[in-house]
Amino acid sequence: KQWYQRRVRGSNIQICVEFLLRDYLAVDEDVAAQSTNTAPISYVAAKNDMSLFFARSGRRPEKIHPGLFSFETSATGLTRSSECRTQQYNSDTAATAYELPALCLKSPHNITLVFKQITNFIREINNVINMTGTQLIPLQHFLNEFVDNKFLPTLQSKVKKDITEATEGISGLDTVKPPASKMGWPRPLLQGTLKVQEELVELRALMNRMPKYCSKFLDIIYDVLKSYKKICHNTFSNIVGINVIGSQPTVCHQWFKDEKLKQIIRQLPGWSVMYKGAIPDQFTSQALLVAAINSHLGKEVLEKEAMIADSERLIQLAQLQDSISWLIQYVDSFVENLQCDKELQEHLTGGNIKLVEDCRNLLNERMGELKQLSEDCLMILYLEIRVQCYYHLLIVLRKQEYKVDTVNSDPDSGVTLLNKFLSQLEEKIRDFLPLSHTKFLFEGLGYIMSTIIIKNASYIKEINNGGLKKMSRNILALQQNLTNITLTHELELERARFYYELLYQKPEEILRNIVEQQKRFTKSEYVELIQLYYRSNRSSKNSNKRSEKQLNLHLVKLNEIMENEEDGSDPGRDSELL
Repeated sequence: KQWYQRRVRGSNIQICVEFLLRDYLAVDEDVAAQSTNTAPISYVAAKNDMSLFFARSGRRPEKIHPGLFSFETSATGLTRSSECRTQQYNSDTAATAYELPALCLKSPHNITLVFKQITNFIREINNVINMTGTQLIPLQHFLNEFVDNKFLPTLQSKVKKDITEATEGISGLDTVKPPASKMGWPRPLLQGTLKVQEELVELRALMNRMPKYCSKFLDIIYDVLKSYKKICHNTFSNIVGINVIGSQPTVCHQWFKDEKLKQIIRQLPGWSVMYKGAIPDQFTSQALLVAAINSHLGKEVLEKEAMIADSERLIQLAQLQDSISWLIQYVDSFVENLQCDKELQEHLTGGNIKLVEDCRNLLNERMGELKQLSEDCLMILYLEIRVQCYYHLLIVLRKQEYKVDTVNSDPDSGVTLLNKFLSQLEEKIRDFLPLSHTKFLFEGLGYIMSTIIIKNASYIKEINNGGLKKMSRNILALQQNLTNITLTHELELERARFYYELLYQKPEEILRNIVEQQKRFTKSEYVELIQLYYRSNRSSKNSNKRSEKQLNLHLVKLNEIMENEEDGSDPGRDSELL
């Protein structure tokens, strides 16, 4: 009898708690109908009483039998009337109290605030009524049904909707300053990325509030990171011009598809500083990079339409890269915190260490995909800056006249445009990238510019002293602008200036300097220099023939000198050679 009384009391308490939860959790009627084990006892009793189904419907009129005597005005009647009025007042007050406003807004999310308390309460009820086997008490059954069929689907759709609204369209590329709690990151972040991080923080909090369902929340986190990576990749493709209808493939993207070229970039010293790798030789790496780029260019003329001419798109690419890096840093700390939380691991895997490793590996896989996309953004920025250098400097060499009598004090327009592009880009991009990344993007540009100017001397038809001064002014303008950006003296551009200043000398003097001071340029570069000298000093047809013979003679002597340099022979026979 005592056990039965405990069961009845436990059932009644569960019904009250369930009704309270239904009200505050906004449970739909279809969900409520599924919980068949939580019907009130009065309903069960009525169902078992078969006579109630055969009773006449409606209320029978009560017969009023007038009494022989009336006692309303007696002392006993007055007392009885007062008691009835008090009972009616108490009944009205109770009804009014039930209709008081709710303590909070009705929402399925309210379950997160009371889940642990309800779970502990269910455990206590189980201990009282001694429920055995796998049978669930009605309140436990209701809670499981609600979380699985109502709360989790609602949460998943809400997270997906919020991220989609925050990341798609123009608003997703808007930058906002992180809140005070995130001010450890000194740069603005994309609004969409901040929203993704906020959702991850909320899901992490839910794992603490509802540890029983932490595996479900991890599944949602996997989907969030996967969706975010897809959105970032689409943004990356739109900026670069990949798969955009009506747009021409950009040159930097064509270079980007070369795995050998990307491997060379990863071997650069600046890349090693950013990603903690071995630091190789600076000039060897830059020489390999230039050779790989030249293999793509050949004799191709770069078109303006094949470049990312709008610097704002490059800024967006920098913002995307930095925001992804910030999110990667947060998820790394998330994984580390998850490994240290023993309670969550117990709920997640039941103490199985292998499952803990699997969860960590799956999260690291998602992070690896985002890290690769972050590196791709940085590589596109790096390559596009060099595309701009090739485009503007090749125009300067191909389309400008270098046989001039009057020299303008300003550099060529191509040099001015390139300097303006580089300085404005650096000024804007340093607000969205760390110093090491900005330094990497502009590192080695002096070597690239110097190589372009020297290797493409064949495009100059003729040059005189005025043209040499013009070339020196262009090189000086590039050097000054680049020095302001990198805060280092770009000695590689001094090499380009010295190369063209050799044209103040005759070919015999150039060859003698090679013997006396050793070579400073390659054989092909000396050949182009001597050929440019003879192109610029033509006169009559007879002298042209004589000049051609002298050119061939000097090229033969140059070949002998360079062979002696390579063999390590004594180069002191300059009088015989010359």
